[in-house]
Amino acid sequence: MTKKNEIVPYRRDDSRARIVTVSGGKGGIGKTFFAVNFGSELRRKGHRVLIFDADINLSNVNLFLNIDVNTNFGDFLNSGIPIRDLIQKGVGGVDALYAGNDLDTMFTLDEQDLNRIVGGLNEIESDYDYVIIDTQAGLSDLNFRLMLHSDINVLITTPEITALVDLYKVIKICSERRPGIRFDLVINRVSSAQEALEVYNKVKQTVSQFEVKTSLNFLGFIKDDPKRVFESIQKRVPIVVLHQSGSINECFRLLTGSFLKNRKPKRKFSFLYGLLGR
Repeated sequence: MTKKNEIVPYRRDDSRARIVTVSGGKGGIGKTFFAVNFGSELRRKGHRVLIFDADINLSNVNLFLNIDVNTNFGDFLNSGIPIRDLIQKGVGGVDALYAGNDLDTMFTLDEQDLNRIVGGLNEIESDYDYVIIDTQAGLSDLNFRLMLHSDINVLITTPEITALVDLYKVIKICSERRPGIRFDLVINRVSSAQEALEVYNKVKQTVSQFEVKTSLNFLGFIKDDPKRVFESIQKRVPIVVLHQSGSINECFRLLTGSFLKNRKPKRKFSFLYGLLGR
């Protein structure tokens, strides 16, 4: 019998991690907040989790996980240190890999460097059950490449019209490049489940109206609780680790449970091989 809040070891096979890309159309909608709390909740359930901080402009996963960053992807590219040495452990047992401002150089390197990158990340990928990629805001080519080659795409939005408009743009462009792509939608900063469902139905209706070729799933919602969010950021500890109860904690428990019930088969081939077009 396990004790309360104890991390239960998860029995896994030797297949590769599932790649979960967390995206959204604009900044300030809570992507990183979601990624670190979702990852922490998965870890609490016994899964091995790595958060790949791919926001090359405003990276701050380390702040949420109380990590003092002293390495970045450039150290691997330029100094030849083992890629595992770049991984740092955050509060709650979640690992983090900080890209710095060098991730986009992956697509302009020579064959030798590409082989090093694929080999290194391929090795890491086999160590985890889930690799969560926290992307940068906006519609960059890097973001689309990450989304198009991931196993699972989680889109974050808020009820604000600007967030919804940008969200639709992301869905539309991705579906044009990969018809039938599936998205799991999370509505952040809502007052109730009813408001979240209304937002989801509005997005789904727009997607249907313009015949966008995608599959949209309502994964869950996160209630607005600015006081606890502020406390979490100030203390540099994810809410699901900092508090054992509360509306936001319950939201993450529910959506993580829903996520795990619909797990896709583990991938047989490296994410990086597909991402780099190999």
